[in-house]
Amino acid sequence: MTLSKLLRQFIGNSNIQTYVIEDHFAIIENPVFSILPNHPYRNPLVVAVYCTSGVGKGRVNTNIYDLQRHSMMIVLPGQITELIDLSDDFQATYIVMSEEFVSSLGIGNTFSLNSIVAAHPQTALQDRAQEALESYISMCRNLIPIENNPNRLEILQLLTKAFFLGFGYFMHDTTHKTGSRNEELTNTFIKLVEQNYTEHRELSFYAERLNLTTKHLSRVVKETSGKSAMEWIEKHVILDAISQLLSSNISVKEIAYRLNFPSQSCFGKYFNRVVGVSPSTYREQHSTQGSC
Repeated sequence: MTLSKLLRQFIGNSNIQTYVIEDHFAIIENPVFSILPNHPYRNPLVVAVYCTSGVGKGRVNTNIYDLQRHSMMIVLPGQITELIDLSDDFQATYIVMSEEFVSSLGIGNTFSLNSIVAAHPQTALQDRAQEALESYISMCRNLIPIENNPNRLEILQLLTKAFFLGFGYFMHDTTHKTGSRNEELTNTFIKLVEQNYTEHRELSFYAERLNLTTKHLSRVVKETSGKSAMEWIEKHVILDAISQLLSSNISVKEIAYRLNFPSQSCFGKYFNRVVGVSPSTYREQHSTQGSC
């Protein structure tokens, strides 16, 4: 999905204020949420959401977050997202960037920013960080309408790079907290699952990667997260499956292939065991929700 297509979904037929540079970058003020998919879907862009009032609830991969006033959420390409609920007074500014635009910034692994954002998508902003974000948004708003400026895109890149470097330091400082050994182990396990669930659904793979017995891994994850290790694996697989079932017209057989099941039948049994209905039935029951 291109940025232009996403904009059409956010804006619909409304006269919403937007600041856009081609398929590279956009700032959207209070988009229309009612026309977005009300089911999990795979996000194709870098999207930062700055809440200015109210409360929003959303899912990033398998975790649910509450977005409150003066907090920000960043969603990365490839993450599965879902809008769950919004208060009547919810308002937000969306900053949307293509992968190509972000790559052009040349940030690389500074402060391990990608890993930090993936682990902590939602951040409550302290006063200085809030002021920095609002100043960045204001500068972008002022720059983007000057279409005859031949250096407009380059200036935007420099502004955004400076913002990410400064904000990346803030995120590293506020999220780099040492938890208990079991909490760190559970977080590492969940990260491994996010990276490998399409190839490995067996607990033994993750236990071996972590140099643990399956019994010990299961106990630690259950005690720390409240879910068993297998539940985490199943949750990632099923969320991806549901995203594909409801966000595309590809066949159940193709989804089974993409998720590395040996056959459509094996995928169907797995899905039915976890969800309670077959993939085809689930798609039919939720077909009125549309596709993204």
